Amino acid sequence: MTRFLLGLLLGGCGSAITWAASHNTGWTIAIGATVAVLVWLGEYLLDDLT
Repeated sequence: MTRFLLGLLLGGCGSAITWAASHNTGWTIAIGATVAVLVWLGEYLLDDLT
């Protein structure tokens, strides 16, 4: 649950920064979703890399 909430928080922050810099809806959604998914799946990705 903690990882899910952290992903939502960081995804939202990434989206806010992208929106402030570009005012482009497509990039905002893409960056927010990418950050959230990387946080949610980061444990599995890091296990495969090491």
